[in-house]
Amino acid sequence: MQTLKDRVCVFSGATAGDGVAVVRALCRGGMTVVMMTHSPERAAALADEINGAGYPGRCCAMAGTGDIPAEEDPAVYRDIEARFGSVDVVISNTGGYGREASIEDTTDEEFSFEVDHLVGGSFRTIRAALPALRRSRAGRIILMTTVEGVSGGVHQSFANSVAKGGVRALALNAAARLAAEGITVNCVAKGGIPRIDGMRPGDADPAAFIPRTPMGRMGTPEELGELVCFLASEESGYITGQTIALDGGYGLRD
Repeated sequence: MQTLKDRVCVFSGATAGDGVAVVRALCRGGMTVVMMTHSPERAAALADEINGAGYPGRCCAMAGTGDIPAEEDPAVYRDIEARFGSVDVVISNTGGYGREASIEDTTDEEFSFEVDHLVGGSFRTIRAALPALRRSRAGRIILMTTVEGVSGGVHQSFANSVAKGGVRALALNAAARLAAEGITVNCVAKGGIPRIDGMRPGDADPAAFIPRTPMGRMGTPEELGELVCFLASEESGYITGQTIALDGGYGLRD
């Protein structure tokens, strides 16, 4: 059994790609999900869908009001805690914007942007959320990396893969520092999982992973949702500093 009911999740990267399936899964489990969004119309449509589906959980959206993204603003977490009673889970599912390019064709600006967007954004999110997470009875931080961020590869953007490797290192170090406080920090390394809303310009084709995936298929956003539900639950409290590969065995390749 997974204890999700009456827990509150702050979720960045929720309204596009595979994040939509994760929000649905968390709300089906009874969680309150507060989506940090830069797309208010898309977030409102998703909230209407989920709240109208009869799930035991509910969902709403918050947008930043100034130069600081909502997920990086400590005041946002104080507001959520005041409104819903706690902040128990923080998920950073922020995607990259890197174009596929060779090492020599990747510009300094592109590389620096990806590192700051993914590693810096995840760091600032954790820093902003920590005071509230420390008051949770079972604080959880879940970050997203990729199989190529863990083991290298050529299917994804070079800058994105390097930055995603940095996200994994961030999770490892944060986990070591927060474990004694009962706050877990884990990563999910995604393999070939398609976006619900289709590919964006510059995205790697998830099907490109299939020839090197022992299961011979892509993963599904729903499978990601079920894994995240477990990591967000109270029952996952003895798992921290782990990178869990959702990759159909891609990491077993020769």
